[in-house]
Amino acid sequence: MTSTVAGGYTSTTLSPLRADFTGTIVAPLEAGELPDVAAIRGLRLDQILLATTGLLLALVVGLLATVATMSSKAQFEGTADRFKQRIEDQARELGQTLSHTLALTSATSLRDNNYAFLSEVARSIISNNPNILRVQMYDAEGLLVADSDAESKLGTSTERQPERRWVSAIYQGKPIIEYQEPIDYGSQSGKGVVVIGYSLDSLQSTLHELEETRREALRRNTFTMAGVGLGFVLLAGVLVAFQSRRISRPLGVLTGKVMQLAAGDLSARADQARGAGREVLTLGVVFNHMAERIKVLLEDARTKAQLERDVSLARTVQETLLPGREASHLGALRVAGLCVTADACGGDWWMRAALDDRRMVVGIGDVTGHGLATALVATSATSGFAAAMTMRPPAEITAQLLISSLNVTLAHVGQGEHQMSSSLAVVDVQTGVIDYASGAHPSPIVYNRHSRQVASLPSRGSLLGASVNSQYTSRQAQLRPGDIVVWYTDGLTESQDGSRKQYGTQRLAAAIQANAHLSSESLRDAILADARAFSAGLPAQDDITVVVAEFNPASP
Repeated sequence: MTSTVAGGYTSTTLSPLRADFTGTIVAPLEAGELPDVAAIRGLRLDQILLATTGLLLALVVGLLATVATMSSKAQFEGTADRFKQRIEDQARELGQTLSHTLALTSATSLRDNNYAFLSEVARSIISNNPNILRVQMYDAEGLLVADSDAESKLGTSTERQPERRWVSAIYQGKPIIEYQEPIDYGSQSGKGVVVIGYSLDSLQSTLHELEETRREALRRNTFTMAGVGLGFVLLAGVLVAFQSRRISRPLGVLTGKVMQLAAGDLSARADQARGAGREVLTLGVVFNHMAERIKVLLEDARTKAQLERDVSLARTVQETLLPGREASHLGALRVAGLCVTADACGGDWWMRAALDDRRMVVGIGDVTGHGLATALVATSATSGFAAAMTMRPPAEITAQLLISSLNVTLAHVGQGEHQMSSSLAVVDVQTGVIDYASGAHPSPIVYNRHSRQVASLPSRGSLLGASVNSQYTSRQAQLRPGDIVVWYTDGLTESQDGSRKQYGTQRLAAAIQANAHLSSESLRDAILADARAFSAGLPAQDDITVVVAEFNPASP
């Protein structure tokens, strides 16, 4: 697109839109970029829960069965030991009683040497009591005088001591208990001894039956515990499988929803999983919240990306409409300016254009606010300024006409929401007469290189765009050879350092005076550099625009 100002002074061509706009374009993942869930190997959650719980239950039941079995075994063994001890005690008491009784009853026969009677008594005891295997009697000299065993040889001596005691022995290959009781039959040699051999067969048989009973009871208890434990494990396994399924199924569904979301389906939401536990319910709620937030963030990102593209386009248009960094010449007048925006798009603008071969128009403006809307208003102001110069023949163009037309244009564009300060001037490059007007804009500074005097071009007027009926007047002044005129926006003088001190017009005047020997574009750059140095690298709070014009009739 080409924009041409009357008289053929300026012709600008918009550059093609750049494809590399700054922004973040968010797009859903392609299907091929999704993780291959099917390739993931390992047990499912319900299988892990079932296996671990089953193993734990089997271990617990096994331990309980072992403890119960050991307890039963210990109980049976304790019972058997007590029974055995009781039978032994009974046998001992019986043997001791019998031996004591026999000792008392045999004393007379032993004193009368009636050994045959004693042998008959011994055999009768054996025949009447099957648990007694042998009865022996010894006199005071330790000679065997009576024996229930017919094959024994009487008169055999022994080393037994005449005292009461009992000992374990073997008779005819069988274990017995021998009970010994002294016989006091009045012999001067001492006391005799009666020995009764008590059989342990009955005790051994009873103990054997008890052991068999114990083993059978343990066997039954083991089978019972195994059956109960197996039933408990099966029942618990069914319950665990059911419960783990209730937990893992919602997680599987939630995984599917996550995959949907990862694939770009922003409508994926998880249903409420009843009975799956508070953690699973919480996970579903958090997922739904996260999905909603992702949807909002993606919409915000798309909106931001679109806004950044719009801002980039607006900045491209704005930079195309604004003059370049190079200085412009017309006769004795040399003009150079630059706009430094605080944001991606600025609200400052400036313009220079030749009306004819002897007059040049210089304009500067600052739209209130920042952002895209402000940049569009500034761009409209720039276009309106260029259009205003085509409304009348060049000879009839004045600063008053330009600023009044610009006010009407801005009032219609901004609808009263956006206003602008502006300063316009029409300079006759041959005579040095400058016709200028202002609308609430800082007065330009005039510095003469020869006299080193500092002055200004004051003018009054309200902000542009507030009302189409606002009135503006212009004033005239005479430029002298060596004069430098500096237009600027308040972003320059209101820039602050670390202590919030403002740059101010005095420092600006000092910077102009210190660099007055430079060309207009070099002086412009020096002023901007001094402002940056003053701010010590702090980010700019407002747009800064500086326009420098030098009038030097000696150097056309």
